[in-house]
Amino acid sequence: MITYLIYGTIIFVLLLSAITFYNTIITKKWRNKAINESQSWKWGMFYYNPMDKRIFLPKRSGLGLTLNFAHPISTVIMCLLLLIVIITLIYPFIK
Repeated sequence: MITYLIYGTIIFVLLLSAITFYNTIITKKWRNKAINESQSWKWGMFYYNPMDKRIFLPKRSGLGLTLNFAHPISTVIMCLLLLIVIITLIYPFIK
């Protein structure tokens, strides 16, 4: 059971890395078309723009990436991350 969790986590990380690499290419093309990106930031920390095709984009300040919460895949990513955390917390009690 634990090996499946490890393999699943590795595959998940590799998939996120591939998506991030692909999105950096889209980001360079999309930044030239952005008119007013500040309207897409909700409460200053959540990016929501249905017209933006990127899943991951650079944070508004600091280092790192954030999700475009208007993209359907971002919901899947957040659910998978939450599922991994829940399984990790519950697994010691099941055994």
